[in-house]
Amino acid sequence: MRLSELLNIAEINFQKSLADFEVKGLSLNSKEVKPGFIFFSIRGMKTDGIKFVNEAIKSGAELIIADLRFKTEYLQFDNVLFVDNVRKVMAEISCAFYAKPTDKLKVIGITGTNGKTTISYIVKSILDSNGYKCGLIGTIDYFTGSQKTEARLTTPDSIDMNRMLSEMVLNGMDFCVMEVSSIALVNSRVHTIKYDTAIFTNLTSEHMDLHLNMEDYLSAKKILFDTLPETSLAISNSDDEYGIRILDSFKGEKKFYSINNNSDLKAYDIKIGLNGLSFKIEVKGVVHTVNSSLTGRFNVYNILAAIECGLRFGIEIESILSAINKFEAAKGRFNRTMLPNGACAIVDYSHTSDSLKNAIEAAIDVRNSEGKNGRVITLFGCGGDKDRTKRPVMGKIATELSDYVIISSDNPRTEDPMKIINDIEKGVDVTENYEIEVDREKAIKRSIELSKKGDIILICGKGHETYQEVNGVKTHFDDHEFIQKYSELAK
Repeated sequence: MRLSELLNIAEINFQKSLADFEVKGLSLNSKEVKPGFIFFSIRGMKTDGIKFVNEAIKSGAELIIADLRFKTEYLQFDNVLFVDNVRKVMAEISCAFYAKPTDKLKVIGITGTNGKTTISYIVKSILDSNGYKCGLIGTIDYFTGSQKTEARLTTPDSIDMNRMLSEMVLNGMDFCVMEVSSIALVNSRVHTIKYDTAIFTNLTSEHMDLHLNMEDYLSAKKILFDTLPETSLAISNSDDEYGIRILDSFKGEKKFYSINNNSDLKAYDIKIGLNGLSFKIEVKGVVHTVNSSLTGRFNVYNILAAIECGLRFGIEIESILSAINKFEAAKGRFNRTMLPNGACAIVDYSHTSDSLKNAIEAAIDVRNSEGKNGRVITLFGCGGDKDRTKRPVMGKIATELSDYVIISSDNPRTEDPMKIINDIEKGVDVTENYEIEVDREKAIKRSIELSKKGDIILICGKGHETYQEVNGVKTHFDDHEFIQKYSELAK
């Protein structure tokens, strides 16, 4: 496709006379540029694209697209197109270059602080089991139909996004279900994507290093719903304090789910145990029982959202419930391992204050349902170089709700692990029910050594991750593997 044609399809107006050429590819990474590429020079939080323009040109970039605000910095370069919003234009050009893939797919977007991954996998399983082909873009994996790759970002940049959506179209996918992060919305990564359905889970304090406050965070999430066409369906959690507000401006069809407040789909008679959960719902005047191997009250919400989504596409409730009954938890989402001494080790991705609270409360519910008078032993840490405000909050939650706590490392990145732990300790009021073990492997070993029959060891923060990042270096680390390694110490 020639540049002139591409810009015309993308509906981008420009004054400057540009040399026309056959566009072979797009990139915002100079190392990926090849002859005939367009290079998008983006000023980010950690680095500035202008530093890599020379490298991109040497690699064959024939056009640089840069921010108009920094025009004087680019006067040394030829063939530069200046625009008001590089990220937005990148999304528009990507969409055009990959032949507007969401015109040919039904896209389901899921946003909120917690629950996105589990809901996306449940929705995919419902669609797959009913004869549809469904791609997936999210925190753990990207699945385009031709291959499954490990995710780098919850919501990738608009070039990768449109490329993968195009692959889904070529591979005959009917649907794409994707997690939509607040950062992706603010940075226009999903600009131009047409959503058939959008789901809101909840909003709790997270990414406060990137958002000014909770209202700013809400505004970021609200972009998804404010840009939905009226023909779309918006599904939201009416038990969450932001669940109604986030749909204020949406003029299309709205559906709410809940446990406590009134809604279109409400769960009741909830039973939670170590081996799963069950609850009742009413659909079209008929009462149905939902059974799942997932456990924890937070998963009731996740299942409700997925059910409402399945109903959107005319799938019979019996078929939806059958898929849910067969669904196994995604890796790192409250995965349970029984230990030789009768204790249970659980790995969960809970890395925010609210998700940690939910995980501990779920563990307490499971412990109580078993009637074995066991303890909840929580192991957690906080990531480095990110939101510091949640650290003392998580320390307070963990020590107040758990019977015993081991504070350890998560991914300290470039921060001193003990400094992170000191920040966590600032929120701790109870002093006799926790200990510190900086080394996460030793902390996991210690938690297993402490355990007794009926105890639940809750290992939080890393979930599906198979690495630990210390001093900017990633090394292999999998919580699941260390549970297996030290399980025989559970006596």
